[in-house]
Amino acid sequence: MDLRKQFGSLIANDEISLQVEAGEIHGIIGPNGSGKSTFFNTVTGFYDADGGSVYFDGTDITDASPDEIARRGLGRTFQIASPFRDLSVRENLLSVYTAGLRSGLRITEGKRERAQEIIERLEIEHIADHEASDISGGQQQLLELGRILMLDPQCIMLDEPTAGVNPALQNRILDHLRELNEEGQTFVIIEHDMSVISGLTDRVTVFDQGKVVMDGDFETVTSDERVREAYLGAETDPDAGLGDALGAGSDSSAAADPSASEADGGAATTSGGGSSAAATGASATTQVVETEADLIGEQRRLVADDIVTGYGNHTVIDDVSVESHDGVTCIFGPNGSGKSTLLKALVGAVPVWSGSISLGETDITETNAAENLQHGMVMLPQDGGIFGSLTVRENLLLGGFRVDRDVRRERLDTVLEAFPDLEDKLDAKGSSLSGGQQMMLSFGRAMMTGSELFLLDEPSAGLSPALVDDVFEMTQTLVEQGAQVILVEQNVREALRIADYVYILAQGRLQFDGPAAELLDEDELVELYLGLE
Repeated sequence: MDLRKQFGSLIANDEISLQVEAGEIHGIIGPNGSGKSTFFNTVTGFYDADGGSVYFDGTDITDASPDEIARRGLGRTFQIASPFRDLSVRENLLSVYTAGLRSGLRITEGKRERAQEIIERLEIEHIADHEASDISGGQQQLLELGRILMLDPQCIMLDEPTAGVNPALQNRILDHLRELNEEGQTFVIIEHDMSVISGLTDRVTVFDQGKVVMDGDFETVTSDERVREAYLGAETDPDAGLGDALGAGSDSSAAADPSASEADGGAATTSGGGSSAAATGASATTQVVETEADLIGEQRRLVADDIVTGYGNHTVIDDVSVESHDGVTCIFGPNGSGKSTLLKALVGAVPVWSGSISLGETDITETNAAENLQHGMVMLPQDGGIFGSLTVRENLLLGGFRVDRDVRRERLDTVLEAFPDLEDKLDAKGSSLSGGQQMMLSFGRAMMTGSELFLLDEPSAGLSPALVDDVFEMTQTLVEQGAQVILVEQNVREALRIADYVYILAQGRLQFDGPAAELLDEDELVELYLGLE
């Protein structure tokens, strides 16, 4: 197939070859940004391929439109179900043009019978006459499957069919998929819940950075080091283990005990109870942090209790409690686990459905991101969020627009001292900077706000290995300035080198909560991170 899809300079699919056998359930897994959804969109005609070819049942469909591909028997669902909200469940099924627009708008008796058959099969009779806007997110996923089944396809490509679905309804969806497969239906499924992949698929293909890493049965692929690197990040030292990433050295028992004293060779602790930078191999940083902390006094903590939130009818974060700690607090988890949504809820960019959030003594549960900026909390989006048409100076000054000129000048001096590469670029447009310089600018603009708590959403995403190191150095710079950092990051192995405290999410729920030094067993980390039993 050698399928290729490119967006500007970004190669999203790099000569991907994948073959699906009739009658199988084929899983596709991979970390965030690995090219899975792009592959789906290109195969089904929503994107034009930039190279390679797609064959379905022996026919070249590379240049076919989505509706032509669907009529040939290749259907697909989307991660976010999008029914006609003002139509009933039954009307949504009947709205599917099974023979194309030229077949006319009259609904045939055969089509009505097919819709009723699907309603009974998916066990949704009790909501058949409800408007789609009134049913749950899981029921909308069932409706999404039902609409594709109206086309009677030979193969169905499912993009996260159980995302945001409660366990009981998830099991129903999976049972329906198994029954359909037993009758000969072929499925290709993108899914981040590894219990779904392990219990449903015949074969699994792993994507990373737009390429196929490997292909095989579930047990084989999840035990392969290449897959671990795809999810956890490559090791800087190929002979180093997870204990080395945490600075455990030869005495892992000392590193595992965060109460051990520095004099005894153990890891010093911060006032937040997490392991210090000494446990991550950055003892010099710890000394700076402690000095800064003494100067600024007790740091206010962000505390979130029992947070529930999501989008539309889809619950993404379910009863999660987290808090900031001195130093770097990392939030890990596979794509789709809710990390970025949690971060947005904490900063006020996504409303909290239930639970509470406080910053120090201030309740910020219902405040928005702009108000939280005044409270001393700022978030760096995944792409850095700089203004490419503005100069470096203008980008930085925007970060300090709420304060007077003298304070702004002092903060600018601090930023340029931290990131001297920006000083010669002050009059250059943001878009002219390299990837690393743009990330420096993003960090610097956040520092200009004078915030004491920084929320970073995957700052290393899409950067070269050398620039990834720079990003983690920038993160430590924030800590050296006396700030707390909450870091969402896909490169787990490298992030653990600077982590003080760790939360691991899977399927919107906490799987681990504790000091970084407790994560010494990589097998345990892989199981937590991938949601394996």
